[in-house]
Amino acid sequence: MMPNQYENPDNVAAHYETTGPEIWRQTEGRVGAFFAGFGTCGTLTGVGRYLKEQDPTVKIVAIEPQPGHRLPGLKSFREAKEPGILDWSVIDDVVRVDDEPAYEVTKRLWREEALMVGPSTGAIVHAAARYGLDPDEIAVGVSPDSGLKYTSYFAELLGDDGIPRV
Repeated sequence: MMPNQYENPDNVAAHYETTGPEIWRQTEGRVGAFFAGFGTCGTLTGVGRYLKEQDPTVKIVAIEPQPGHRLPGLKSFREAKEPGILDWSVIDDVVRVDDEPAYEVTKRLWREEALMVGPSTGAIVHAAARYGLDPDEIAVGVSPDSGLKYTSYFAELLGDDGIPRV
């Protein structure tokens, strides 16, 4: 049997039962917005449902790449089928992100924050940073990819020992 994460309600349940409560707990119920990419949509749907039950004013923002993108793990629904587990009723907004700013933010995260993340995370951080939230609001984003598989792409940021350089 295949898990079929795009159609499996357990994907949503896992995030509803664990990720959502963890975010709520760690922000002490003060989360104002949650950002995640369109992928399997288990994170968006599960966390979105949980946070909306706690506080209906929490903004759930989905990140979608442009068609023809190079952002692994993210889906443009203008090119790809929507997962059956996606619940549009919990999503307040969709932000579309181009490849270039996603990769630029990824490089900045490596250089300035020593966060070895991939370009899907760059897309989410780019969208969240430009979303226009109140400065007092707590924004939470999910980093869906590690930068380990991108080390050759980001070689200019790494020294011979593989440690990110400022």
